[in-house]
Amino acid sequence: MDELLARALLLDEPVVPHDIVPGAPCRAPGAGQRDGTSAMAARDLRTLCETVLAHTTPDSLQDFVTEHLPEPPGARVLGCVLQLADAEDSARSWWQYAAGAGDDLASYCLYLQHLVLGDAEAAAWWREQTKIGTRPAPEFLLAVPDPGVPTAYDASFPTVLRALTHLDRTATPRTELVDAVMHYVPGAVALGYVDNPDFELPLPGPDFAEHMSILLAAASAAGAWMTPPPLHPTSPRLPRRPREPS
Repeated sequence: MDELLARALLLDEPVVPHDIVPGAPCRAPGAGQRDGTSAMAARDLRTLCETVLAHTTPDSLQDFVTEHLPEPPGARVLGCVLQLADAEDSARSWWQYAAGAGDDLASYCLYLQHLVLGDAEAAAWWREQTKIGTRPAPEFLLAVPDPGVPTAYDASFPTVLRALTHLDRTATPRTELVDAVMHYVPGAVALGYVDNPDFELPLPGPDFAEHMSILLAAASAAGAWMTPPPLHPTSPRLPRRPREPS
């Protein structure tokens, strides 16, 4: 062994193909383009997670397979919560669980997440699993009402995400439900890793379903309290103004 090591030669500038370690910094041709793709995917993934949470309803989180596991739509939401909380590994586990049950949005999240990591092969695989289009698809208008109106538009999923990314979302505060879930889930999953170190899926504690039910009930009550009451059907109405003669 000593003789073999003595004969070993270390190159001053070894040539290592950059694709061996996806996402590693390198100076190979096309690296700048890959960095741009990763940054764009990161923005799209954050926008998608924020949009999922903005449209989360209590119905999507109240169903559980067991007291540990939510239904796939709830798992997708929890994955988005963990992604925004910088717990990428836990988010990936929940998305894989949801995607295995046929959740297309979870598969799309995995596609974007692997693009962020620079893992092109895994991203391509998840792209094939989702039925959501991953590339822009311009459509041409049959009739153009104005010469200044573009003759084509793009309503594909990636383009919509890019449009949402450029919109100012600061004027849209998070709902009580999203705030409650964002505060509870990361800590519950962290404790799940401690209690179940042998499981790849971050299982929360046995009282996870009960805590989620309490949060949903509290959030629903807060939302109902903040919503103004509807007008009574018998409320008096102002008389119509008389019509002026022609």
